Amino acid sequence: MTRGAALALLMFLAGCDTLPRDPGGTLERVETTHRLRVGVAAGLPVSRTDRPARLIEALERRTGARAEIRRGAAEPLFVALRAGRLDLVIAPVAADSPWATDITFGPPLATTGEGDDRLDLVAAMRNGENRWIMLIERASRAVAPAAASR
Repeated sequence: MTRGAALALLMFLAGCDTLPRDPGGTLERVETTHRLRVGVAAGLPVSRTDRPARLIEALERRTGARAEIRRGAAEPLFVALRAGRLDLVIAPVAADSPWATDITFGPPLATTGEGDDRLDLVAAMRNGENRWIMLIERASRAVAPAAASR
């Protein structure tokens, strides 16, 4: 290998430590401020044994952040997520949710109903925040065994 090619390869590999990227810096901000802004759909239980709580606790451990929970209807929470005022929303969604093009849904933590009545309980994240999305997806699969097979 020529010296120039070796140098180019070295420079390329040096830049790989930041991949995947979070253009909005979600993961870095959560780790730096130690604040995890979570929206939870009204009516969802968040006790120590349920999957949403276990997901939030796993994220707190992995990021060193404390969760700040905001409860409300899913629609306003998704709006706040898209605008960057929340880092994560946990809510039930239908497979044909119009939000699927605006935000990223993680693997289901739980599922209720069948066919047209099916709802998946998911963690939703801002599109493009790829490091953050990968972290949430890994944590979701860890707390929901059924999600690991998807």
